Amino acid sequence: MQEYTMATALIIFSGALLQGLAGFGGALVSMPFMLLYAEPVWAAPVVVLCYTINRIPALLVLRKNLMWDHSLLLLAAAVPGAFLGTSLLKSTDPGIIMKILGTILVLFSAYKIVSPSLKRRLSRAWALPTGFLSGILGGAFGTDGPPVVVYAALQPWTKEQVVGMLQSFFLFANFVIVASYGWHGLLTPSVLQVSLVAVPFAIAGIFLGLRINRGIGQRRFETILAVLIGVMGCILWLR
Repeated sequence: MQEYTMATALIIFSGALLQGLAGFGGALVSMPFMLLYAEPVWAAPVVVLCYTINRIPALLVLRKNLMWDHSLLLLAAAVPGAFLGTSLLKSTDPGIIMKILGTILVLFSAYKIVSPSLKRRLSRAWALPTGFLSGILGGAFGTDGPPVVVYAALQPWTKEQVVGMLQSFFLFANFVIVASYGWHGLLTPSVLQVSLVAVPFAIAGIFLGLRINRGIGQRRFETILAVLIGVMGCILWLR
C-alpha cells in the first residue's frame, strides 16, 4: 500500500481536521475513502494508530478542559461492557441494532438542531451506564462512539469541554484497540510505514481543527455537532 501513502496522509489530515473541530469523526471521513483502495484489515489500523497518536499532543492544548471526572468513569464502565459486547458478537444480528441506533441518532440530531436549548446537567453517575453501553456497542459492532458523543452533547458544557472530554475518552479507548490490533498481528510493516508518514499530517490536522474550534461561536459548534451526530446515525443505518 506504499503507493497510496500520500493519498492516505491527505485523507488522514482531513479526518483529523474534523477530529479537532468536533472531538470525533475522523474515522467517519477517513475510512470510506481509504476503503476505495485498501482492505479494512489494513485501513482500520492505520486510521486508529494515527488518530491515537495525534490526540496525545492535542491533550496538552486541551488540558484545562479534559473533564477527567466524566471520561474516566466512562472508560471504567466501557471495559466490562466491551467484554459483554464481544460475547454477544456471535449471537446478535448487527443489522437491526445498527438501524435502531442510527434512527435514534438521526432523531436526536434533528431535535437538537431545531431545539438547541436541549441541555441536561447529567450527573457523573450517568457516565456509568453510558460507558457500559458504549463498551457493549464497541465490543459487539465496533461502534463505541455514539453514546459518549450524545452524553457530551447533552451536557451544558462549553465547546472546549465537549472536545476535551471526547478527545480524552477516545485516546484511551483507542489504546485498547491498538493493543488488540498488535495482539492479532494487524500492525504490519506496511501499516507502520504508512502511519509514520501520515502521523504528522494527523497532528497538523487536529491542531488546525482546534484552531477553527476556537474561532467559532458556541451555537455554531453545537449545530455542527448535531449535524455530525445525524451523519453518524445515517452511516449506522446504512451499515
